[in-house]
Amino acid sequence: MREVLIKAKKGGRALLRRQEFYEREVSEGLKGCTPGEWVLVSDDPKSDWALLCVANPMSQRSAPLRVLRAIKKKDSIDPKTYIEERLVAAMRWRRNFSHLEKGCRLIYGQADGLPGVIVDGYLNACLIQINTAGMDNYRDHIKDILNRETGLDCFFFDNKEYREAEGLPHHEGDQLPNVEVVENGLKYFISASKMQKIGYYYDHRPNRQKLSDWLARYQGKKESGLDLFCYMGSWGLNALNGGVSQLTFVDQGDFDESVTKNLELNDFSGKGSFVRANVFEWLKNNKETYDVVISDPPAFSKSLKNKSKALGGYQKLHRQLASKVHEGSLLAIGSCTHGVTLDELDQTVHQGFLESNFSCKLLDLGHQGCDHPIEGLNSSDHYIKFLLYHVVRN
Repeated sequence: MREVLIKAKKGGRALLRRQEFYEREVSEGLKGCTPGEWVLVSDDPKSDWALLCVANPMSQRSAPLRVLRAIKKKDSIDPKTYIEERLVAAMRWRRNFSHLEKGCRLIYGQADGLPGVIVDGYLNACLIQINTAGMDNYRDHIKDILNRETGLDCFFFDNKEYREAEGLPHHEGDQLPNVEVVENGLKYFISASKMQKIGYYYDHRPNRQKLSDWLARYQGKKESGLDLFCYMGSWGLNALNGGVSQLTFVDQGDFDESVTKNLELNDFSGKGSFVRANVFEWLKNNKETYDVVISDPPAFSKSLKNKSKALGGYQKLHRQLASKVHEGSLLAIGSCTHGVTLDELDQTVHQGFLESNFSCKLLDLGHQGCDHPIEGLNSSDHYIKFLLYHVVRN
């Protein structure tokens, strides 16, 4: 296996703590590496240890060297064996948690030692997305193992944009099924024609449960609720489950039929209505206020270099939300933008409310569920944030 030498950097992060490397860090570049090649990376040719990595000099979206794990240089590694071991270990780990039994994020890329591999399990199927060359070379092997281990039919749901940025070929893809989801005791039906990302967003599962639990205990007014950027309506359904009487769901996507069906599945027929609109435009024109307001927009930025623009977007959104609440409202804020911290997100809420008659008192906060594991708060895999506020008059 080829050994790639990294330039030693004084004061830099320890080699064995790295998750990726850029070509500028490689002593002689990566021109000799083929996309998807498995290599050893070290900063000392005399060291007994190295990092097992997958290389892709064609990558435009992520670093061209992605770390799998630390190994001794003398050890031989068979990629198929490694992949099988990591897939089985990841799924076995999730079986420790009973609330994940009916569906969850089964494989979470780098965090499970399989960079670029995302797998979500549902009641009736598994959906697979592969975005790195080192894993894509073994896509059929991955699918076979998942079929065996889950006992479900597995389907590729590749992201064309991500694959193009990695220089990966476009496959015709599988005929996707409609998927059935159970989360926090609530049921969802997602039509294959309406799916985003990889089907469903499990990452906010514990935060939706927190919202429902807070509402069940809340003695204030909770007759009206608003679920912005609603997709399949999961936040709003959790709010209804917590005791909100009526929900308005807003999204620019065509999800009217989906939201209506999911209301019916959970015996909430007649308790919700869907509005198809650009959320920012709708907020500008709508004059009503609500007892519960939920806002969980798509990521405002996909890279750290646009972080300030993303923070400006959140501040603009939260300024508009200040006109949708009244004294006693509960405000739930979600974010999936990488690089934005809980503190920074919190600041955009308070800045957005500066010119209003109200301020926000923080009740709770949260991050992603255990099926989206992270090493720590500063991990690049830590991207989900949740803040719950009680609105008071100044």
